[in-house]
Amino acid sequence: MFKTTALALLAGIITATAIVPSHAAVLNNPRKPVASTSEDDCAYQLNYMPRVTRAHIDAIQDREVYLIPVCEDGLIGRNDDYGWLFTSGNVGTLRLPIANNAALMSALTAEGYDHQDVVSLRFGGDGSIALYVHQRTLR
Repeated sequence: MFKTTALALLAGIITATAIVPSHAAVLNNPRKPVASTSEDDCAYQLNYMPRVTRAHIDAIQDREVYLIPVCEDGLIGRNDDYGWLFTSGNVGTLRLPIANNAALMSALTAEGYDHQDVVSLRFGGDGSIALYVHQRTLR
């Protein structure tokens, strides 16, 4: 009987030592983001952008347009490192329709950008437009 009790106690201790550390990690702060030092962090707001079509861009008239610079760290010589922004954004093939839209171009030129600097576009709930831009040449 003593052997059975000792064996059950040992099995319980081994199970507890395997479960407690993993459970403690969850209890500490399950939603705390993990710090990362990758260069992708500057573009975190571009994750999960909705699809935009030419018809969406053509329909933009008389709306408030906001520009949001992305990954413009100002370091000369590193500008080419962000080429992936332009291929992974949601307006990759829509820069010509953007150039033909007076409302978008007015907002872009007022801040020193052009249609080639647009990375992504998002429609706001209030009817506004957010253009995510990255100036390739940092003019």
